[in-house]
Amino acid sequence: MAIVFFVLGLFVSCMGSHYYGPYYDNINPNSATFKADLGQLLSDHKSLSYKEIWGEFSVLDTHKQLEPGCTGPDNTTVGDVYSAKCWLPKEKCGNYKREGDCFNREHVWPKSWFGGFSSGQGAQTDLFELYPADGYVNSRRGNYPLGTVDNPTYTSTSDAKLGPCTTPGFSDTCFEVADIWKGDFARSYFYLSVTYAGKWKCCDVAGVNKAEIKPWLEDILRQWHKNDPPSEHERIVNDLVEKIQGNRSPFVDHPEWVDLIKDF
Repeated sequence: MAIVFFVLGLFVSCMGSHYYGPYYDNINPNSATFKADLGQLLSDHKSLSYKEIWGEFSVLDTHKQLEPGCTGPDNTTVGDVYSAKCWLPKEKCGNYKREGDCFNREHVWPKSWFGGFSSGQGAQTDLFELYPADGYVNSRRGNYPLGTVDNPTYTSTSDAKLGPCTTPGFSDTCFEVADIWKGDFARSYFYLSVTYAGKWKCCDVAGVNKAEIKPWLEDILRQWHKNDPPSEHERIVNDLVEKIQGNRSPFVDHPEWVDLIKDF
């Protein structure tokens, strides 16, 4: 899929900063069916191929220079959510033996939690689910749930941590992302929970049951959402994702809507 970055940038600048026009016109946040209506809206989007995601990272994630920690000299490097590395697009995985070898396509809501590619109902290539991530750190994260870690067994160069969970309600191993990504990940989870509600038939695991987020995990994600509100990078990506796959993350555009949904 050939998408030229400067064309998309021109689209954003011409349409205004973070323009979403009439996208939410039929959504009433005060309605009793607010969550279901929002899910129906978000579900109407284009599914990409898994191969196409590599190219979309080059479009979306060069903007991570707006975030602390990724200090590429220009908009040609791809930012990373699990390490401090800024990648050239050609450095996609391949093989890795250590942190910093290559980057790959991380499903922040592990794909095994919704039953894998054959069961994902499009989530496996949803751009709000996928992030460029260091291949080695991604393998260390595996499918451990997100949470807080005070005494890590492993810490990445971006201060992502793996170890015993200190989040109330869960005491097994979990994975804590760096502070600058906590809100981003929380909003991805809220988006996925609403978009794929009733569609996933799997799985009841540590942090979720199908598309429902378990209370202990939802509590910490709500804290992360509040403490790390949408950044300029997220707003830019939201605009670009709409151009690519045709939908938006409402919790970036309207972070206050998180408080209007009782359970994700």
